[in-house]
Amino acid sequence: MDDPERIRGELEAETGLEWRRDEVDQGWVLTGGIVEILLVAAVSKLTEEALGAALDATKRAVERWRAGRLDPPQAEIEVRPAPLSTADAPAGTPGEGRAEGSEGVNG
Repeated sequence: MDDPERIRGELEAETGLEWRRDEVDQGWVLTGGIVEILLVAAVSKLTEEALGAALDATKRAVERWRAGRLDPPQAEIEVRPAPLSTADAPAGTPGEGRAEGSEGVNG
């Protein structure tokens, strides 16, 4: 690292955590709150994913419930003209107040 003190100062300013420089087998490294930052980042991401999955599952459950109880069933309405009844028949046609084939009944 070119300027570890400058980087340490930036890290402290950005994170609000205290950082220190320790020598390890690989040379000088920055330690301190890095473990906390990584843990917080990992837990935050896992929490976000878990909440997202729980929210999606809840939405699916609500949709299933709505579909079974609140939403009306699918229906098709077909409109056709009704056949003429004897009351709707035009004048002079059978059904005008006399029964068809009643010629010999009363006279």
